[in-house]
Amino acid sequence: MKKYSNTKNLLLVVIILVVSACNGIFIPDPINPRIPKYTEEGNNVSGALVDNNIWKSVEQWGFYEITDMPDITVWPENDSLSLRFTGSIDEENPSSIEFHMKGLKIDKFADLTTLNGKKIQLDGIKTAGYFLNDSSTDSIKGVGQIYFRNVKTEDSPTSIILSGTFSFSVHRSDGKILNVTSGRFDYQITESSNFIAMEQLPY
Repeated sequence: MKKYSNTKNLLLVVIILVVSACNGIFIPDPINPRIPKYTEEGNNVSGALVDNNIWKSVEQWGFYEITDMPDITVWPENDSLSLRFTGSIDEENPSSIEFHMKGLKIDKFADLTTLNGKKIQLDGIKTAGYFLNDSSTDSIKGVGQIYFRNVKTEDSPTSIILSGTFSFSVHRSDGKILNVTSGRFDYQITESSNFIAMEQLPY
């Protein structure tokens, strides 16, 4: 019975260590420590200034769920890609920062490496940035840029590190302008967890 108990305790410790190791690593930016520093290590974090507020996302693994996990969805037939980061402002008000892009010719997971070094202008027509939260019905297309500064394959062909920066502005329906600036992201993306290929474009 004691041996079984020790084995059970050891297994629990291993599970806790594995879960902790998967959590996002928040390294404060040296200029503005409330947002993450730009890195290219697959730290599973993103952050930005939304007007005068801090928005950030730090992936967290629990026993029953994973929070703030990014997702990439492609629609090969429409040559369309959606990239979503889920987070919150000041650890409240769940919200997401999204990018909808066309013309990148990404059909499968391996094609993501073609994003390496690409600066994509968000023109509000073919490509756009979005800031979405529960209290807003706005889905107005934002204008700016997303820069995939480093996209590299990890140890497996089904895992990559996706790192970059972004900024965009949204002219909201109430006439005000929402500015998303100093955006940065650094994620380890896997084909099984973060990537979905769809057949038909929903928008």
